[in-house]
Amino acid sequence: MQNYIHWLSHQKVKADMKWGELQITTERIERLIEVVEANNYNYKYEEMYLEILNAWKNNDFSQADKEHNFIWELQGGTLGEATGLLTEEEEQAFIKLHFE
Repeated sequence: MQNYIHWLSHQKVKADMKWGELQITTERIERLIEVVEANNYNYKYEEMYLEILNAWKNNDFSQADKEHNFIWELQGGTLGEATGLLTEEEEQAFIKLHFE
């Protein structure tokens, strides 16, 4: 679950280095919520995952940099810390580069 959230966040955040990406879609976010809920508290950070994913489901990416860094730190991140949010133009360039 950490990898999926991490990769999704790359569409929204500024970072010097990014490894992995998944395009943000409503269907993908809803599916990840279903997976977390179906695992009946088997994820150590389930509440945080649901908080992040439900915000994103509601199109609230205002904390995506902080959410990225939460996951990044859990994964022992040393390079690629998010330093802010992408502008709309930067996000569109990221989408074009990686998903079109």
